[in-house]
Amino acid sequence: MSSVRTLTTRGSLPGRPHPASIRTASASLRIPVALLLGLFCAAAWAHGASVGVKQARRLALYRALAGATAITEGHGPRVVYDFFDPNCPYCHILYERLRGLIGPYHLTVREIPVGYLTPSSVGKAAALLEATHKRAALQAAQAHYSWKTGSSIAPRPPSPLVRQQLARNLKLDTQAAGFPLVPILVYQKTDGTIRIVNSGAPPVWALKQILASIKG
Repeated sequence: MSSVRTLTTRGSLPGRPHPASIRTASASLRIPVALLLGLFCAAAWAHGASVGVKQARRLALYRALAGATAITEGHGPRVVYDFFDPNCPYCHILYERLRGLIGPYHLTVREIPVGYLTPSSVGKAAALLEATHKRAALQAAQAHYSWKTGSSIAPRPPSPLVRQQLARNLKLDTQAAGFPLVPILVYQKTDGTIRIVNSGAPPVWALKQILASIKG
């Protein structure tokens, strides 16, 4: 009667993988996991660095806005900068919505005119900046805004000084969005970060949330 032997490698059992193969497989798995972890950490660091660079640029812009030629409405501790073109309908809507919130949210709104949307935009922006009473001129122009022709103020040729001021305003506007765009809101939040809103005229409920977050 013959006996049948099953030859096995020392330390292993029939039907089970050899411990050495298990160790090899585990090692091979650890390499991709370590690689993925490294890639994730690198991506997280790069994202944090890019956010830091973006905030540094925005902070530089925010500080530069103090030198922009603007028309001020309100005297509250919360400051918001608003780029507008006299003939921009969304700018007009935003202006009207902001005006109703200046008192309740203790705002100082610095209206920064630019002129590029239509042929008469520069002349109307110049007329606002050269008015004797700039705030009153802006309020009257917005009160009689026309959906066909824009601001009601009569355009006038800008003086060399005002032309220079409008060019600087447009340069700051372009820095805020990456290209000429209106309307744009720029403000500093309570945590110190700078926020740029360039999504048209936010609804009143959204504006209230924005204004409540401004550093005062």
